[in-house]
Amino acid sequence: MPSVDAQRRESEELWRGPWAVVALAVVILALVLAADVLGGYRIRLGGIMLALPALAAVFTGPWAVAVISGAMMPAYVVTLAENHRLTWEDAPVAIATGVVISAAAVGAAAVRERRARQLAQSRRVTAQTQQTLLRPLPPRLGPMEISSSYLASDAESTIGGDLYACAMVDGRPRVIVGDVQGKGLSTLEVVLLMLNAFRRAAWQGVALPDLPGFLDDAVRRELSLARDMAHESGDFTQEPEMGRRMRESFVTAVVAEIVGDGEEVRMVNCGHPAPLLLHEGTARELASPKPALPIGLLGLDTDPVHVESHRMEPGDTLLLYTDGLVEARNAAGEFYPLAERVGHWATRPPAALLDAIQSDLRRHALLDDDIAMVTLRRSTARQTD
Repeated sequence: MPSVDAQRRESEELWRGPWAVVALAVVILALVLAADVLGGYRIRLGGIMLALPALAAVFTGPWAVAVISGAMMPAYVVTLAENHRLTWEDAPVAIATGVVISAAAVGAAAVRERRARQLAQSRRVTAQTQQTLLRPLPPRLGPMEISSSYLASDAESTIGGDLYACAMVDGRPRVIVGDVQGKGLSTLEVVLLMLNAFRRAAWQGVALPDLPGFLDDAVRRELSLARDMAHESGDFTQEPEMGRRMRESFVTAVVAEIVGDGEEVRMVNCGHPAPLLLHEGTARELASPKPALPIGLLGLDTDPVHVESHRMEPGDTLLLYTDGLVEARNAAGEFYPLAERVGHWATRPPAALLDAIQSDLRRHALLDDDIAMVTLRRSTARQTD
């Protein structure tokens, strides 16, 4: 929830903004009126005044536009008199035009303000949804310092199909980063199923080699259950959509599990971009020699999931990310060179490292895909109770 100071500042801005527009409009009215009166019969600037309510409707609310219109009409009548147009032939049409424009501007401002409130409410809902689904990761998990970041490609949204989560399994920190096939709100159901299955696997102590199969079974079972419920409820319009999701939904993911004091990281990779291990100013890609199929497609492969192991020295950082990070292109079509850039920030704390990547990425390219990132840094000193 916003703090009291934040709410007070927001309230002050809401009041200050409209009245600043009103003050500016009044100044413009006074200047136009003075120029029209002092310019004599040959200079007719009164018509410019009619544009002020319409322009104000773009920037402020209906009450401020009504005040501007109320100030505009008397000034407009004065210009009509100064230009000898306040006659029975011209005045009714001219004044009626001013009234109609003012009324339309007030109505347009009301519609714009209502839509702005709806958009703000939508943003709050999506932000709360993200906070519910993607819970903030703790700053420390066992011997590891952790930080996470989520960048949405859609400026009007804060959530998409990327995911991350962490858990403790038999005293070992475990982290997952994944990317659901597809974009937008339609992927949220699969995100929710994945996160619930990952946490349930941690509660049940599912071993790392068995985790991809557990997640695959859980997601497909829940989608099948939703399809059956739609069929039994008679909602046949949803059944084809649920069937399509069962056939086409899959998730690329990488899971890292920390052993001991952080000296070893064990990983399974299900068709996901390889993590980077940052060590003393260098970045090394931890590509899996035998990556598994994405979750949702594991039934097509009969080979067991391969678990790889890597050593981490004190101060080393493991960077997990989704493909939106390395597939971001600049105007020349060049991909973001993550491995080249990130080594320069290898010694930074996890949160500062992610901030540096985000700043550099935004200078390189505009985002066209969501990005999730998680860093795990092995402490330089042995953790004590």
